[in-house]
Amino acid sequence: MASWCDWTGIDPLPLIAGDRSCILWLRSGTGEACSIHCRLPITEGAFLFVPPNAEVTLRPSTGQPIRAVVFYVTGLQVQGLVTGLLSRLEKPFVIPVEPLNIRINRILEDMLHEARNPQLGSQEVISSLLQTLLIHFLREMDSLKEHIPLVEPSPVVPETARSPNNETAISLAQNVRGYIERNYHLELSLSDLAQLVFVSPYHLAHVFKEDVGMSPIQYLIKCRIDEAKRLLIDTNHSVRDIAQQVGYPNANYFNLLFSKMTGHSPGKFRKQN
Repeated sequence: MASWCDWTGIDPLPLIAGDRSCILWLRSGTGEACSIHCRLPITEGAFLFVPPNAEVTLRPSTGQPIRAVVFYVTGLQVQGLVTGLLSRLEKPFVIPVEPLNIRINRILEDMLHEARNPQLGSQEVISSLLQTLLIHFLREMDSLKEHIPLVEPSPVVPETARSPNNETAISLAQNVRGYIERNYHLELSLSDLAQLVFVSPYHLAHVFKEDVGMSPIQYLIKCRIDEAKRLLIDTNHSVRDIAQQVGYPNANYFNLLFSKMTGHSPGKFRKQN
């Protein structure tokens, strides 16, 4: 069984799951999901899972309104997991799904249509669509098994007691590195990345550079440019489209950055390869 609510506004949105599981779909805007366990940045198109008995508040960023749809699911059961959980993680987490996943968005739109225009069999249709949606989520999570260590933080250790050469620092840097590699197309700041692993931006920048050899933002740019190179060689997409795909809405800025990083304009790089 599932119930739902539609939310639009600039006020914080409380998500109190109770004995149900909660799935939030952020249709527009950006925000931060806050609980006693974590603070997770949420971007447009993202999905947040809140397990039973958890309480989360979604706070809009920079005073801008958000549009969200929240589904509350009773008796969620995944084989091998405790009732109500979508993974072995018993804390809120962002479901690793591409924001522009057409198939998943179509399922959600169909669910909303049935919920907003109830008729004979609507509840059964919604339940069937929800089951299909959860299967897609599980498939995405299975293909990205590394996402859970990023959300499940290690016990908090005072930053003054940490060394950039110890295992905690290396694991932290590698988790952020993996997150960047999967989400380079999103708008990510050093602050966003630091919040994901529960350290200060300064500490993250320090340990990341020690382990990876460059700052998190430099690595983000590298991932974007590397993917742009691949798209220029392997596809016929326009330079403007490729710029947007790798996270640069401003094509002129992308051209300047690409030329600086490679020594060639995107067009010249494509011709030479």
